[in-house]
Amino acid sequence: MQNISLEEIKSDIPAQADFYVSKETGNNRKDGSKETPLKNLQKAIDAAQDGAVIFVAEGNYFGMLDCGTIEIKKPVKIYGGWNTEFTERDVLKHKTMIQPTPESNGTCKMATVMIEVQQESDTELVLDGFIIDRGNSNAYHAAGEGKPEGVFSPMLLPIAGKGVGGENLDQPNVISSSNPTMRLNVKCPATIRNCAFLNSFNFAILGSGGVKKINILNNLFVNTCYAACDISGSLVKGNVDIEFAYNTVLFNWARLKDLADMGYGYRYKNMANSYVHHNIIGCSTFAGLDRTHTDGNKEREAQRITTAEHNIFFLNRQADLVMPGGGMFMRVWAKDFEDVEQLAEIDGNKSITDASIFNGKLDEAYLKGFLNVTYSEKVNYDPNSGANQFRAALGMNQVGTMQSSASMYANRYEWKKALELFNAVEGYGAQEPK
Repeated sequence: MQNISLEEIKSDIPAQADFYVSKETGNNRKDGSKETPLKNLQKAIDAAQDGAVIFVAEGNYFGMLDCGTIEIKKPVKIYGGWNTEFTERDVLKHKTMIQPTPESNGTCKMATVMIEVQQESDTELVLDGFIIDRGNSNAYHAAGEGKPEGVFSPMLLPIAGKGVGGENLDQPNVISSSNPTMRLNVKCPATIRNCAFLNSFNFAILGSGGVKKINILNNLFVNTCYAACDISGSLVKGNVDIEFAYNTVLFNWARLKDLADMGYGYRYKNMANSYVHHNIIGCSTFAGLDRTHTDGNKEREAQRITTAEHNIFFLNRQADLVMPGGGMFMRVWAKDFEDVEQLAEIDGNKSITDASIFNGKLDEAYLKGFLNVTYSEKVNYDPNSGANQFRAALGMNQVGTMQSSASMYANRYEWKKALELFNAVEGYGAQEPK
């Protein structure tokens, strides 16, 4: 398989759409034409037939009646970034947002964007030109723990934690939705392109596919817990081809604030041929790439293709790539990729430590906080205390207390600042959306 080129990732926008959507000028009682657009993106998706094209103007869209999920159950092509007259498309100028509020967390159905095409089809699904930001709906530490100097928010709270949220962090009693930003389970070809996945509480893209190709092209992934992209194939249908190219993937956090597990950029999953090239993958609490998943069937594993070519790795904390072995995992840096037999192609990778490659577009305070992140625990346990001696005499478990703290953990990265990372490094990572 030949890697897709930078010229080829540019959007091939149809001349006209089947449905037009505008939060500002639309009306859901209209027909969805250019002259009388619909107001809600979900309304257009539900009305569309397979293969339909939907143009979406600037505005914030996060589900019918402002519920926390947009559901796509058919292969449609959706293009954001239009002005309200649908005469100009500019993804960064006419921002088409999917930015849920804290109030929508209770109605989130498994993901902020849930793409589930269960009917097998050769018709391609496209999502192009959307800024998907969970930052306002996440819960951050109400007392301000884990807030380095110059960083916008305190640390993210774990599942079921109650904290502050909203655009200005002034809404109390917010409980984050623990779901991924996007679930992608498709039996059709799919392309996710020119999008930004920001402040994801749990995976930016999590999913599986049949034998149809999945393209993840020219996207930003900034501030993600668990991993930015995790897609497996189908045991029944066989390997799916995944091209992960020209993406900027920065600040990939572990599952919890103790930084004990997870924290990846791209994960090579079972039943998937992964072609990973021309990305910037950096600031992962564990590793930029995860190749620890192997198929128990040796024949299937031998047929699986995984590559890493022409990628920039930037200040990943433990490794650029992790593999099975070496105790729990073997940690590998880009300079040693030639010795990893599981990578079929390894040309042109490099590790960079100088933030100047981002031309001043990376939040320096956030980077400094990440590089200096610490976690500590303090345990108070006295087996000779009166209470524990009494419990021991009765055969009960003994008790103690533990306090934990982190200097930083998945703090909100301001979405407007994140968008500056488009086109930060020429030829690598996400380029200016077309």
